[in-house]
Amino acid sequence: LRGSRHSHIESLTAKVTGAESAIIVNNNAAAVFLCLNTLAGNREVIVSRGQQVEIGGSFRIPDIIAGSGAKMREVGTTNKTRLSDYKNAITDETAVLLKVHTSNYKVTGFTEEVSLQEMAGLGRENGLTVMEDLGSGCLYDLSSIGLPYEPTVLDSIKSGADIVTFSGDKLLGG
Repeated sequence: LRGSRHSHIESLTAKVTGAESAIIVNNNAAAVFLCLNTLAGNREVIVSRGQQVEIGGSFRIPDIIAGSGAKMREVGTTNKTRLSDYKNAITDETAVLLKVHTSNYKVTGFTEEVSLQEMAGLGRENGLTVMEDLGSGCLYDLSSIGLPYEPTVLDSIKSGADIVTFSGDKLLGG
């Protein structure tokens, strides 16, 4: 009998990240695609305009959402998105509130962003899945050794995200 390819890595990844469960796929773009296809096919995914990034390999968030069969519902502006923007966009067609970590660039100055914790609360109030694309991902806070702070997978889980995707190939090496 052939065993599960994922059983060993699932338990180790869950233990390291603090997640209930884990699965490994080819890359983060694939993870985002599979999650949205499963949870939001033919339904809406609400995402901030300021988080519609292009990630490694020329994958663009709007293209991944469209390819998954979900419908992208944009909220806010490039530099400011408020909780009320998400709240006012929710309809009977909404399936997922998506937060995308802008790890490839920073917008500074006149900006506003909704915290993952606030989004998770809104998701719970409305029975919606809250998903975070954490980009490259980070398992440990490395600011203690002088590197800039990056949110960790555990931070996202503790903030209430139902699903956290990240790029383990960049994080852990091939």
